[in-house]
Amino acid sequence: MADRPAGRRPARLRRTAAGAGAAALAAVLVAGCGSAHGSGGSAAAAPQVKPVAATSLAPSVPDRIDIPSIHVDAALDAVGLDAGGQMQEPSFDRPMEAAWYRQGPTPGEKGAAAIVGHLDTPTTKEAVFHRLKELAKGAQIEVHRTDGSTAVFAVDAVDTFKKDAFPTAKVYGDTHGRAELRLITCGGSLTADRHWDSNVVVFAHLTGKAA
Repeated sequence: MADRPAGRRPARLRRTAAGAGAAALAAVLVAGCGSAHGSGGSAAAAPQVKPVAATSLAPSVPDRIDIPSIHVDAALDAVGLDAGGQMQEPSFDRPMEAAWYRQGPTPGEKGAAAIVGHLDTPTTKEAVFHRLKELAKGAQIEVHRTDGSTAVFAVDAVDTFKKDAFPTAKVYGDTHGRAELRLITCGGSLTADRHWDSNVVVFAHLTGKAA
């Protein structure tokens, strides 16, 4: 899907298929991260939790994400697919919130759970995932869930992929029974019409659970 001019409603998250279990998750943040016109803020860093080791958790809807090393402390909305089979973009009215893809696993379940957020918006210079690409290997990600538990993840890698060559199988494919997490935002370079040409993807795995 082609990017739309800055200031208009952006293209949605593209959905493709790649192997068992990937079809429901294969969505790429393709637009909605055009050049910003304003400025945003960032939350103060929260202390890291000390989890009890766990390999997977029972399903529970997530409602908040904390990433202490990059000062993210954000509420989570949920997005699904529209009638055209494309993932709905996170709200532009709440640029400091992220969104969990509700048609995939909940964070902590086996499989690749996905959380998406904006890099910037037409009115916010630094949105919730503006610093995502700064995450280092081993950095802690905490996803708070409505059952009162916190799924704790460690970053494995951070990669940037061109939107027109997005490696769906690598991002959303079989995790071989592991509970994993993908954080996705825009990145790369601005195109002539001021949209980002790439996606930043964080790969992380579950290390434990905290109450």
